[in-house]
Amino acid sequence: MTLSLHTITAYGVRRSHEAVIRIADELSDSGLNERPSASAPSIAFHVWHVARWADLLQSRMPAMTEELGQRLGSGFQIWDSDKLGEKWGVSSFDLGGEATGMGMDDDVSAALPLPPKDELLDYARRTFEAANRAVDAADEDQLRESCIDLYGRPTSVGAAVLGHLAHVNRHLGMIEALRGLRGMRGSATV
Repeated sequence: MTLSLHTITAYGVRRSHEAVIRIADELSDSGLNERPSASAPSIAFHVWHVARWADLLQSRMPAMTEELGQRLGSGFQIWDSDKLGEKWGVSSFDLGGEATGMGMDDDVSAALPLPPKDELLDYARRTFEAANRAVDAADEDQLRESCIDLYGRPTSVGAAVLGHLAHVNRHLGMIEALRGLRGMRGSATV
């Protein structure tokens, strides 16, 4: 059986999102927020950060091509529509590029008051599902279409989606390492 690029890409994105939720869900609030050093963000920060990027991706995919706009409708971020920055008390923080934590200073990330586990994982689940739906809408032809990525650079829809997948997996590896430092099974694979 030959699988399409779309099938492989959508599967990879979905599995990575599921792995983040699964291994974060095994931790307590304190386990999510523990930092092994002043320069290492907590697992909660990594979950928040990749959820923010998933939210950004799903909100921007409708504008990447005319066809995706028709399939997905207008894009919006759950972060903005639910006013989570205000609800969580982080609006006054410099949340980095696109308010996603990108480029955030270590001291700021250390002081960032993320919500309790249930709220954080609810946001992550919703953004991951929205991103999964957006990626599902990008069939083989759409993945090859030119677009502007999340960094404002010309690329293809497929490269933008694969960039997200690589980014999630990089942070998933960091989460696995932080779990391993605690004596827990680090691997997200089952």
